Amino acid sequence: MSAPEKAGPDSVEADPDRTEASPGHTGSGSELLEIWGDTVDSRHTLGAILIGLGISAPLYLGSERLFAHFGDNPDVAATYALLVGLAGCLIGGFVSALLFRPKRLVRESEVGGEGRRKAMDAIEAEAGPLGDPAELPTVVQEELRTLGLYDDLKDQHERRSSREEGRS
Repeated sequence: MSAPEKAGPDSVEADPDRTEASPGHTGSGSELLEIWGDTVDSRHTLGAILIGLGISAPLYLGSERLFAHFGDNPDVAATYALLVGLAGCLIGGFVSALLFRPKRLVRESEVGGEGRRKAMDAIEAEAGPLGDPAELPTVVQEELRTLGLYDDLKDQHERRSSREEGRS
């Protein structure tokens, strides 16, 4: 995943103090992989798997023996042992999250009017005119104002209307 050209809301950028956030060799002896749409360090992924296995497997096996020894029903003992093993997986995930920090940072920044204008032009080119926001129900208008989009939609409508009048 590469850093975007312009930072916008929810943009993902590589942190210069951390490993480069793109799949491939980093030069630091580790390989970055893309798993489920996220970039991860192969050493940290292997470490997290081993931590999870090292915590959950002994907990499962030990609790299985313990519950089988003290319980009357082996099916119930296996079920409780499975729950303890799943709790071990959660603990392993928590430990791994503490040990292995993300390889990227999410930075939010304000998008300027030009970026929104280009986005709205692209939406109109694909889906058609957005319409006049003043024609929307009051509740929707308030929501658009809260999001800071009402004025942008109004400006877009006025620009499109003036372009259409200029063509006529």
